[in-house]
Amino acid sequence: MNHNLFSEKMKVADLVLTNYRLLFVFPSFNLNLDLGERTVKQICEKNRISTSLFLLVCNLYTFNDYCPNIHTLAQIPLTDLMRYLKNSHKDYLENRITKVITRILDLIDSCCLKNGKILMKFCEKYRQEVITHFEYEEQVVFPYIQSLLDGEKTGKYKIKEYGRNHSDLDAALNDLKNILIKYLPPECSIEKCRDALIDLFLFEFDLSKHTSLEEQILIALVERIEK
Repeated sequence: MNHNLFSEKMKVADLVLTNYRLLFVFPSFNLNLDLGERTVKQICEKNRISTSLFLLVCNLYTFNDYCPNIHTLAQIPLTDLMRYLKNSHKDYLENRITKVITRILDLIDSCCLKNGKILMKFCEKYRQEVITHFEYEEQVVFPYIQSLLDGEKTGKYKIKEYGRNHSDLDAALNDLKNILIKYLPPECSIEKCRDALIDLFLFEFDLSKHTSLEEQILIALVERIEK
């Protein structure tokens, strides 16, 4: 597979046409769709984005077996990566998760599900798990990384603790998909089921890439500083 598909000379509009899922990363880079004929390098320079980080994220979202080499990792600014992740957290909580849950609640209302309240509680429990996960990153992990960058003493905490305790948010999403696919009554319309599931699948894909960015890139970069 050609991992050199995306380069700084490529037009960002062509990049999106190649993989529409890259639209998910735009809010995290604070980008809009006023792309014109601008290249990746031009868009990144205009918006003060690390070109290396932008291309890394695009490759990660496009190639399932993408693994950056040491040279690529060395070009990723940790401060920019943390900013990207924080923006992602905001987008998930304010837009993505809210949209998914709204779809599911709409499905529950339209089908008059007997176990609708249980499903609603499941969704809210998942939202709280995501909030807790993000709060830990922003209140513990990111300040620790920043202290490393500032050359401050960091105590006993090491990034490997974050790796060991990194929450598995995918399992709950998989359970929710199975419920919607296997156990909804026949009176539930396929249109509403389809809408809810498509949003759920897209969100699951996006979250899996977000997790990969943390586990494969963030942790690797911080371990290099610690050593």
